[in-house]
Amino acid sequence: MKIAIIGLGLIGGSIARRLRGFHNCTISAYNRTAETIMLAKHDGVIDEGSTDPGEVMENADLIILCLYPQLNIDMVKNNLSHIKSGAVITDVSGVKSFMIDEMSKILPDDIDFVGAHPMAGREVGGYQSSTDTLFNKASFLITPMKNNKPESVALVRELAEYIGCKHVVTTTPEEHDAIIAYTSQLMHVVAVALCDNPMIERSTFFSAGSLRDCTRVAVINEKMWSELFVANKEQLVNRIHEMQDSLGKIADAVEKSDRNKLEEIMKHATSQKMKWLME
Repeated sequence: MKIAIIGLGLIGGSIARRLRGFHNCTISAYNRTAETIMLAKHDGVIDEGSTDPGEVMENADLIILCLYPQLNIDMVKNNLSHIKSGAVITDVSGVKSFMIDEMSKILPDDIDFVGAHPMAGREVGGYQSSTDTLFNKASFLITPMKNNKPESVALVRELAEYIGCKHVVTTTPEEHDAIIAYTSQLMHVVAVALCDNPMIERSTFFSAGSLRDCTRVAVINEKMWSELFVANKEQLVNRIHEMQDSLGKIADAVEKSDRNKLEEIMKHATSQKMKWLME
């Protein structure tokens, strides 16, 4: 089996580091920079690589797209003639409806795209930050469509388990995007909003840790996250409005000095958090 990894950043590099031995595969990789290809070959992470994505995709049985969503789409569209009949394509993008809709416009019936999203990452990116332990005990989300072949979905599931993911969850693209808008994208929105407040400039010695914790993901890749926000704009805007409603309830209770209401809101939040931790 030949596996083509398109993009040797944090995720692509970490997948490559865990693939050795999977179906006795040959690991081929595309990256924009030849230096990264050479480093990955030197590390024994890949067998072959090129700055030409068509060359990497040629005769690949499984193609794993590890670039930003629109770049993933463009790579497939521009190199379709190099993708063989029967190939399976998957991705690691944080938006799924957008990816599936766009791929359906491009791919012929004899090439199967199975949307996926490993729930793992670090605050630093690039191949140099990749690790063979990134996916240990992580969740891996798969969003198959009705026209996907069962064996294609099974291959992506097997891949997820092989690289170390503990929970492999099958869901719909719509549910994925709705929940990820809350668990991931909204968290980045909140962190960015907190750091957009000029109060942070006066807060150096006024925090015991809460500000640091709440703004951890504010050190952000603006190119990638702005694209993810816009690609999932309907769901993210819904989550932002829900957050505004919750903040409005708290602000109203504080303004009215309604401690009973505040205690009620806090008790409910504590209960929800503890329930989530147990799950």
